[in-house]
Amino acid sequence: MTLFLHLAARTLRAALAAFAGVLTIFLAVDLLDSAGVIGGPGWLWPAILLYANKAAVVAHEIAPGALLLGAAVATSGLRQTREWTALRALGLGPGRVAGPVLAATLAAAVALVIFHDAVGVEAAQRADEIEAVRFAHGQGYRRWLAWQQPKRWFRGGDGRRVYHLRGTLPGGGFEGVTVLELTPDFRLARRIDAGRMFGTADGGWRLEGVEERRFAADGASQVERAPVRTYRFDEPPGSFDLRPGRPSQMRLGVLAEQVALRARLGQPTVEFALERGNRLAYPLVAVPGALLAVALALRRRRRGHVATALLEAVGISLSIWAAQGICLGLGLSGRLPPLLAAWLPDLLLLGIGGWAIRRTR
Repeated sequence: MTLFLHLAARTLRAALAAFAGVLTIFLAVDLLDSAGVIGGPGWLWPAILLYANKAAVVAHEIAPGALLLGAAVATSGLRQTREWTALRALGLGPGRVAGPVLAATLAAAVALVIFHDAVGVEAAQRADEIEAVRFAHGQGYRRWLAWQQPKRWFRGGDGRRVYHLRGTLPGGGFEGVTVLELTPDFRLARRIDAGRMFGTADGGWRLEGVEERRFAADGASQVERAPVRTYRFDEPPGSFDLRPGRPSQMRLGVLAEQVALRARLGQPTVEFALERGNRLAYPLVAVPGALLAVALALRRRRRGHVATALLEAVGISLSIWAAQGICLGLGLSGRLPPLLAAWLPDLLLLGIGGWAIRRTR
């Protein structure tokens, strides 16, 4: 147990030092790069808020690399101090080193998932808003504004009904509503226009200022008007609660709800499903990455200590990012299921790390 705690603490200390260094460098470089944009009256406090929120976002991005470096440095230190030689003399193999290193890495990765879901997603929203509204100009502001626009067109789950909701009302409900009902051969059978639409307690919809048109197969039409009507569509109240914003700025629970809602309403779901899978897969890739880093640090005839560990960690990190980029691209194009695209780099690295640690043994 003493050896386990010693190696776990050593791994976390090295990872924390690497994390602090990389975070400081990243924020400093970003500040220098944005120096020409940040300015204007009263710029200091918005800039402080911007980089405080960016720090929480960047933490999620760099933490796996920092954990890899911590595992590599901690394991490499055993060779420098001859502790690895003593462990081998006692008949202890690489598993006694890999176990505590991987446990510390897993605990840190899980904590990172919880922290990002609780703090990071809201920090990403605030950072984007400050950067777009206070400091961005032109195209950057327009991109941010496009993500904030609510969805207005929806398709029913069976494809027979199309909804156009032009605006939302405080407390729930929609205004400027049009409902189109189609026949199996894609001919308009009925059109309902209403000034406002509200959900009812029994799962129906209450429409106000209704004008309903029915279209016959021969082209004839019939119009009915009513101040209030109640309809029961296949989509119950709550079906149109699509949240505006980027998938990366939504919590895991919200992402799961949005994927289900968008699939039912005929909206694109790939980006949201990929983000939901990657939200767990990206931090946890540090665990198989640390396994490979331990195997490389314990290989025979290895030279050097910190510099070598840094090169090994950077090489593993670059391989991870390349694999993730390829898999996410395949997922966005539909060539891989979103869940597989998110977790495939983790599985590949786990296989390589397991093979490498067996070779070390």
